[in-house]
Amino acid sequence: MDATEQDPMSCGLSSAAASALQQQYGLNRLPTAHAPRWWQQLLAQFYNTLIAILLAAALLSLILGHLVDATVIGVVILINTMLGFVQENRAEKAMQALQSFLAPQALACRDGAWQHLPAEALVPGDWVRVENGARISADMRLLEAHALRVDESLLTGESVPVDKTTSGDTGERLLRAGTLVTGGNGVGQVTATGSATEIGRIHQLMGNTPTMRSPLLERISRLSRTLAFIVILLAAIAAGIAWWRGETLEFALLAAISLAVAIIPEGLPAVISVTLALGVQRMAQRGTIVRQLPAVETLGTVTVICTDKTGTLTENRMTVQDLTLADDSPDLLQRALQVMILCNDAQLHNDKGGIGDPLEQALLRYAGTHDADVDTLRMGSPRVDTRPFSHEQPFMATRHADGIAIKGAPEWVLQRCQRMATGSGVAEVDPAYWHKVIADMATAGMRTIALASAVDGQWEALDDGGWTWLGIVALLDPPRAAAPAAIAACRNAGIRVIMVTGDHPQTAATVARQVGILEDGPAVVVDHAQWASADAQERQALARDAVVFARVQPADKLELVQTLQASGEVVAMTGDGVNDAPALRRAQIGVAMGQSGSDVAREAAAMVLSDDDFAHIATAVAEGRHIYDNIRRTVLYMLPTNFAQGLVIFFAVLSGMVLPITPLQILWVNTITASTLALVFAFMGADKDVMRRTPRPTREALIPGPLWWRIAGLSTFLVVTVFVVFFGDATLHSDAHAHTLAVNTLMAMEAGILLAMYGRWRGDRGDIALTVAILAALIAQGLFAWLPFFQQVFATAAMSGADLGIVAFCAVLAWLIGGLLGLRR
Repeated sequence: MDATEQDPMSCGLSSAAASALQQQYGLNRLPTAHAPRWWQQLLAQFYNTLIAILLAAALLSLILGHLVDATVIGVVILINTMLGFVQENRAEKAMQALQSFLAPQALACRDGAWQHLPAEALVPGDWVRVENGARISADMRLLEAHALRVDESLLTGESVPVDKTTSGDTGERLLRAGTLVTGGNGVGQVTATGSATEIGRIHQLMGNTPTMRSPLLERISRLSRTLAFIVILLAAIAAGIAWWRGETLEFALLAAISLAVAIIPEGLPAVISVTLALGVQRMAQRGTIVRQLPAVETLGTVTVICTDKTGTLTENRMTVQDLTLADDSPDLLQRALQVMILCNDAQLHNDKGGIGDPLEQALLRYAGTHDADVDTLRMGSPRVDTRPFSHEQPFMATRHADGIAIKGAPEWVLQRCQRMATGSGVAEVDPAYWHKVIADMATAGMRTIALASAVDGQWEALDDGGWTWLGIVALLDPPRAAAPAAIAACRNAGIRVIMVTGDHPQTAATVARQVGILEDGPAVVVDHAQWASADAQERQALARDAVVFARVQPADKLELVQTLQASGEVVAMTGDGVNDAPALRRAQIGVAMGQSGSDVAREAAAMVLSDDDFAHIATAVAEGRHIYDNIRRTVLYMLPTNFAQGLVIFFAVLSGMVLPITPLQILWVNTITASTLALVFAFMGADKDVMRRTPRPTREALIPGPLWWRIAGLSTFLVVTVFVVFFGDATLHSDAHAHTLAVNTLMAMEAGILLAMYGRWRGDRGDIALTVAILAALIAQGLFAWLPFFQQVFATAAMSGADLGIVAFCAVLAWLIGGLLGLRR
């Protein structure tokens, strides 16, 4: 028996039966690979070129009998790997929490009512409604199908969608988990879930998908390998020179170890990971779920945002504002209300909520205000067949025993109507009059939908027209309050915002003016016909000059993205339907809708907006720029210090002088820097002008050429200052005292550079992080100089007031030099 013929109160399962079946079959989800154990995750942190060099240095120190040196190097390695280990665990838990938001939903019938359920809650026997754009959540047997087509390429490799019916062969009657509905709708009864599904069996044969790495992290990895090469080369040169000068082998090897631990910024990967994780977490808190890590970096380069209108720039809160018919006849009104109710897949709940398209829910609510009984009318005129809405044929039609109900795009429907219903019968339709009505409604920012009817005998040749025109419904979807400010922010940031919508050109233009996309003056709106008829050169001109595209089809979106990219633009594209997936994949940043978006759109996108709000896109762009700025600051801060330490060792070995800073002391400096001072940038707030800059060029290096000169200048200043302080003090005090003064001077200068790069007080948690980091570094250096244990381990000595004056002077000098070199910029 067809699903539509079933008693609506007997469909599906009861909650009690579903609970019992879930105990028997388990949750409807594929088994996931066992997460690595904590000790495996910890060991994985050592799979790093720079860490490997440090481990070799520790082993070599141990072989040479320098137990303290080996122990301290090991402790430093452990501290930095623990930072990565803890952060990886936090990131994994955060992603699991975010995935719960993205978990697929299914519309199932439980206890006689259709309701949204997590897909994993489905059990064999459930009735599930599937619609265009939805991914099938379990293996099912079809009970009802209306023009249903399914993409089964995931299982079969066949790219052409397959027609599904309730009367065909076995393959046509079955729906497989993981496949995608590309057209129509239907109802199926679940036959298998989880591992028992066809895709579940395939899943057991598949390996794990490798984790995607950001281009930024790849560049950091390449930087690490480059540094490793430099370290090995300079260490070999230093050891060779020391050996050539007659030093012992032990001294030569210790010199190589010192240089290696000096240049390697072992804490840099962990600090960058913390910065990225905090940024992604902030974006999630603001309603933007980042599914692909490269999106974080790419956000800073976006030059064009192509956004949908409904639900993104507007509230997606439809209300019927007007119903225009041929006359005020009550009979004609009842016919129009009947079409609104029958040609409609939505359902309303008693709590004013509902299931289905917001426009269709609005039609039902409007019918309710005229005392129409939705359930009684639907039961008295059950649906026999359906022609679902599609972009190729923008109308929906439902077949009933007493006729055909039709609603759709006004221009499309009007072209197929030969007559117009009136209170007294039918009359000749006046296209000019109705086009003016449509245009007036669209100019007022209304969304319009046409109502029509046809006799049952026309069903097989419905596309041929001959329909009866009923009238026009005007609906209002108010703009989101935050949209104008967000669009203005994008414009100030050098980002062009383009509206891409399927609505009427006048409606699109009106809303575009309301939110600030269109300025005052004549509206330049490109519709599908104009775009489709344009050649490649004309399309480039349209994409360059127009900011509103109306009546677009999904293929137009993809072509628009390609045209913009051919002009050198970096494009972010929003989408919610299955047909939007190609455009979302093609765009550098695909943005899917979390509420209205289809499963396939969310899977194709790099980002998901939790509440479909455009303002979150602007916020995400700002956050992407903010994250990139902070990562660049971190690298720019750590490299001069490490280069300076390495050069101090290198020049000391070349000249045969005493090392101003010992290997253990260098490790101390690196550890304190990575665990306190460098972490400040991870918490640093965004610059006020972050959305007043032009987008960053896509090919721009993490450290552009001019910044390398600043790094070289700052490294030179640090090297000269450390040499002067050490050898100046060594003539008056012991080597231990001179070492202590040199180390504290270097740390003080790092703090001064940090203050120079941080700049003004921001009034956010970055200020707290800066204060805590400076205080922690001061306490650490106090223990380093005055605590007996540290004096014994690191060969240090207590400092006097005059020594502290030298340290403070060098800190101020570093702050001034940092400002002169423009590190803040």
